[in-house]
Amino acid sequence: MDSFAETDALASSSFALSAETLMCVAVAMVVLRLELQRRAGTGPDIGSRRDAGNYAQNAKRLLKECAPEAASLMACLTLAAALRARGDVSHQPSDAEAWSQIKAQWPLLLTADTLLSLQAMLRLVVLLSNVLRAGTSGNSVPLSEEASALWLGANTARLMLLCCTTTYMLDGPLGGMLPAACEIAVIPILLALSRGTLRRAAVSLVMVVAIAACFASRNHLALVGNPITDALFTLAHTLDLLAGFIYLVRTVLIERRTQDVSVGFTHLLMPIQQGLSAYYFWQAFSFVPELVGAGLPFEVLQIGNTVCFGAYFAASALYFAECYDASAAQRNSLTAF
Repeated sequence: MDSFAETDALASSSFALSAETLMCVAVAMVVLRLELQRRAGTGPDIGSRRDAGNYAQNAKRLLKECAPEAASLMACLTLAAALRARGDVSHQPSDAEAWSQIKAQWPLLLTADTLLSLQAMLRLVVLLSNVLRAGTSGNSVPLSEEASALWLGANTARLMLLCCTTTYMLDGPLGGMLPAACEIAVIPILLALSRGTLRRAAVSLVMVVAIAACFASRNHLALVGNPITDALFTLAHTLDLLAGFIYLVRTVLIERRTQDVSVGFTHLLMPIQQGLSAYYFWQAFSFVPELVGAGLPFEVLQIGNTVCFGAYFAASALYFAECYDASAAQRNSLTAF
């Protein structure tokens, strides 16, 4: 009877989460439709045949401009959904009880590691859009130069960590080699976006990484038992935090922000991908005294990822506010004439 009760409770929880997900998707579609209508430049007399035709043409042009980003994002989400639909991954019998508890806590994702795996996939999509559309000059792209150089350091630390141990490898239907492959795939893209900084300020970059490594050595976990290996995990997230700050600074200091599709796409997805990480460390990374290797690693990871999310969110708000002001100014000038 208890097993049936647990099954019913899990089914009810899954149904509730599915209903909430469908509601969120419906709201997102409505918001997308309104945004397309606004950007297509339709007026209050949209019911007329001429305006309806203009709206359709403008919407078609907008979707055509965003087609590569939309296709890559849909491919990413489709792959994630297909892997999630595959179900459980193999586990040792000794972990069966713990695995059942994890699935009960995360019925929709199966495990919290799915959040970090999805983050790695979204980062690859964002960087592909940047390098293919915005180019590698970095003059008017926030996610380039210093920001991408620090992000390159963070990715290098993550790959070094995976080479040293499998303890930090992500689990679940989206885990295993998939996020590791995404981390490897973004390395050449980050090299292309940060090559100017690597040539111009290599010494300064090395000093920043050295300071971050010293900080990580004083605040690391004890999952592996090797302080150097465990410090790589903190180092990666520390460099991610610094990259988020540089991203915000570049967004503020760039005088005329390009209206390129990749820039808006980046500002849209960067808060989302970082929000996945922040949510993971607050909801699935509970404090365990035995896992503290040195300093305050749990606090560093939780607060650092939250602050990084705030930096990306602030940069996104600034960018879209400026886009809205520019559109309003253009409409006012057209009205004046």
